[in-house]
Amino acid sequence: MSIAENSRYRLLAIFAHPDDESFGPGGTLARYAAEGVDVHILIMTDGAVGSVDPGAAEDGENLAEVRGRELREAVAALGATLHQCHFRDSGMAGTEANGHPDCLLQADREEVTGRVVRSMRELRPQVIVTHDPTGGYFHPDHIRVNEIVTHAFQLAGDPAAYAEQVDEGLAPHKPQKLYYTALSRTFIKWAIRLLRLMGKDPTKFGRNGDIDLTQLGTPDEMIHARVDTGDYLETQRRASAAHRSQGGGPGFQRYLPDFVVRRLFGRDAFIRAYPAPASGAPVEKDLFAGVSLEDDPNS
Repeated sequence: MSIAENSRYRLLAIFAHPDDESFGPGGTLARYAAEGVDVHILIMTDGAVGSVDPGAAEDGENLAEVRGRELREAVAALGATLHQCHFRDSGMAGTEANGHPDCLLQADREEVTGRVVRSMRELRPQVIVTHDPTGGYFHPDHIRVNEIVTHAFQLAGDPAAYAEQVDEGLAPHKPQKLYYTALSRTFIKWAIRLLRLMGKDPTKFGRNGDIDLTQLGTPDEMIHARVDTGDYLETQRRASAAHRSQGGGPGFQRYLPDFVVRRLFGRDAFIRAYPAPASGAPVEKDLFAGVSLEDDPNS
């Protein structure tokens, strides 16, 4: 039998672009899938804006097709189930792509929210993971996905919400926990030091040199969960490597000793958006901590 048929625990991770699932909390997704959780990944856009490694495309493929193929390979490596919405990538803030009529930024918010509500009601996850309100590095698609998912999370359990648009017999379902991905400020500081030691400019990070790491990072006191992914770093590497058109993940890792990679990249950090943690609560080690299966008739 498949994991989906056996699992009582379900996680839905919702991200903007192909590669967000692997370059982001891929270790966490791989770990839960390996442990028997039914892990679903919903990608909202086609990733069609941006550069592409010429060697990654097969004959006749456009960028959206390349990234779709890479995404399927990456999600399979993580052991998850893929879902896609196929909105057009909106590109970085202030670019011409922001105004394309088919892009996520131009899509009707109610339509997009309704589609995410439908996914929550169909898949019935206890835990949702998505981008944080800054989008990690201020990408407008990441920020929009955070807004949409947070709103959908609040509405998915309301019988009156989207009853005509998406229900079609689907029972309301309120997931129990909502997490935002995070890069701790401590992690960012270490990454900046390493890049400078390697002669790299941390203000021009990423394949297109359009990410300024010095402006990023979540204060450590805002991080509510850290999931140990050390045993799944190789799985995450395989998934990241599938995104060849986008460089296959942070290239500087290959220059670091394994113990340094494990120390820096062996835990994924999260902000718990719902339920809000009590002041002084200990940092969680498991996103499913406190999840009740008894309250879920579909588990």
